[in-house]
Amino acid sequence: MDGLLLKKKSSRRAKIRVLYDAQFLEFCLCKSNGRRGIFFVVYNIFKELLRRPELEVEVYAGADYNIYRRVKEAISKTDFGTPVKCFYGDVKDFDVFLSPRNLIPKGIKKTGIVCYTIVYDLIPMVYPLHSEDPTLLAIIKSLTWKDYIFAISDFTKSDIIKLLPQLDPNKITKISLAASASFHLCANGEQNRQIRIKYGIPIDKRYLFTVSAIEPRKNLIFTLRNFIKFIEKNHVDDLVFVIAGCANDDFEEIFNAEIASLGENSMKIIKAGYVEDRDLASLYSHAECCAFVSLYEGFGLPPLEAMQCGCPVITSNVTSLPEVVGNAGILVDPTNDEAMVAAYEKIYYDEKLRKELSQKGLKRAKNFSWEACVDTMVKEFKKHDFTQQKSSYIISVPRPWKYLFKKFIFGISNGPEKTKVTIFCLEIFKIKRRNQKKTFYIFGIPIFKKNYNRAD
Repeated sequence: MDGLLLKKKSSRRAKIRVLYDAQFLEFCLCKSNGRRGIFFVVYNIFKELLRRPELEVEVYAGADYNIYRRVKEAISKTDFGTPVKCFYGDVKDFDVFLSPRNLIPKGIKKTGIVCYTIVYDLIPMVYPLHSEDPTLLAIIKSLTWKDYIFAISDFTKSDIIKLLPQLDPNKITKISLAASASFHLCANGEQNRQIRIKYGIPIDKRYLFTVSAIEPRKNLIFTLRNFIKFIEKNHVDDLVFVIAGCANDDFEEIFNAEIASLGENSMKIIKAGYVEDRDLASLYSHAECCAFVSLYEGFGLPPLEAMQCGCPVITSNVTSLPEVVGNAGILVDPTNDEAMVAAYEKIYYDEKLRKELSQKGLKRAKNFSWEACVDTMVKEFKKHDFTQQKSSYIISVPRPWKYLFKKFIFGISNGPEKTKVTIFCLEIFKIKRRNQKKTFYIFGIPIFKKNYNRAD
């Protein structure tokens, strides 16, 4: 009997326990026109991790009550095929902490748990004026030689080694991303017709397509300026350019002014705005090509999505994009106007080339999958010795009163008044820690004790 019990226990501990930072996951699970490629990466990696029998995955939802509440609610409404737990308690019971898009708490790093961060690019360092989120710079700056990193391309890995010399190159592992299974060749012409009507795309015109945020780094002004040059040079009247994506608030006015300056043919540029996920595959499949000529990408999902739909691709010959497209697309210098116009001409006039690129793209897209991505992660996890002793770090369930207290304090605009109110409140509500217990006081009177060695 003892032998059987011992065997059961051994089998249970054979699983690698992974704590996945899900604070960013909530954006992926809720319908939002602000979602970008990174949101789908966070979601698809999480979904694939849950499928692995050798892993036991729980989610870390952060210390902010509002975020915790939203994450828990979003996860409860999503069918992952297996129950998902929002963890709270002692982190030392885990083997790996994986952050797909957030700073890893310093307390967790100090426990001795193996911590991995996914790094997508170094845009905040390379293009500081074009950086979309200051959080990314904070994540990059927090990395040290102790950190383990997953880089989403060989290019990103080389950039990290070059620009962050304080990191250990041996702790940087390249993973390849993938496109969702929802991207596939759609031959249904009537469905495409209805989708065109929905987004204001003329049904009697051929169209070029791109999925891109409207911001400087995406190089859309270059892409569209040369589209207008192409149609004017060749007197083309049966072609429009469709952009699916939302504008960066700071850049939208500049972008609109640049497009308006292109003359009367600027009417052939259609800003479709946010396009629903379910409509993208059809729009890719029926486009003449996907033109994605970005100046800098850590990976570049749109060209891969296009290839998976059998859509020919024109893309940049810089950063990570050649890694993704290979010889399955037309690669151009993203600063060379003549090369871009020539690429449009090849796509428009050469039907044989379009078919050839379509077939090559479908074949190349099969090299990328979320299974392969997570295979690499699991292989890296298994290299570690998880028997080493770790120190405790308690994650408590965020309490609403803490969230409301912070909201109240930060709602006071006057600096000195804010300080006075904060000190006054701290005098009223006190917490003392002793002998592995927290004692809560109000006006100096002990109200209750909490043993923070257990999750309650």
